[in-house]
Amino acid sequence: MLKSVLFDIDGTITDTNPIFLDAIVQTHYEMTGQQKNREFFHFSLGIPSPVTLGILDIPQEFRMLYIQRWQEHIKEKMHKVVLFPRIVTVLESLREWGLSMALVTSKVRSEFSFQFDSFGLNHFFQAIICADDASRPKPNPDPLFEACSRLGVKPREAIYVGDSRYDIMAAKAAGIPFLFASWGSIDPNSVLELHPEFYLKEPIEILDVVQKKTQVEIPTQLNYQNM
Repeated sequence: MLKSVLFDIDGTITDTNPIFLDAIVQTHYEMTGQQKNREFFHFSLGIPSPVTLGILDIPQEFRMLYIQRWQEHIKEKMHKVVLFPRIVTVLESLREWGLSMALVTSKVRSEFSFQFDSFGLNHFFQAIICADDASRPKPNPDPLFEACSRLGVKPREAIYVGDSRYDIMAAKAAGIPFLFASWGSIDPNSVLELHPEFYLKEPIEILDVVQKKTQVEIPTQLNYQNM
């Protein structure tokens, strides 16, 4: 029986992927003199920043400054970020239906605080798992296992909502059904080729999946189709 819903953040709850790409394009040019386009950095969406720098082969002595500049550029652009439509309705409904919820993100804890706290959604989640809360980050299953452990549920009693290839790889490794948040995905084909259990076009469809898995009866005042 479904008891918990796990969420990625960027590209799933918040429309942050475009500014993340703009920020790293700018940072990479400043730090290396190499002008790369957004598509070059698609791989960086959904993995921790230190892992990204390893893939880019940034010299160790410059990595701290690189990440600092990258985060500064993200901070400059955060005022442009919005929540995806009706995501608050989804969270309110899931809470009303008695499901526990957790965030599972590849942000490190310091990044999470300035990138998410201001949206005022933390109170919906009984657990918040950042990259530094698990021994191995996504696409490994460890962060999802940690979320389930903190919520007191088995992986088969949870579902995971995410937008990236790393999200679905982690979900499959953990044995957790995956809901593909296509509304925020930068590279949907890389997710679709891994055959997500559910393909969603907008956030409100999360409730359709949960309703079918739990047979929950929707109170009249919370009929999300009319919200």
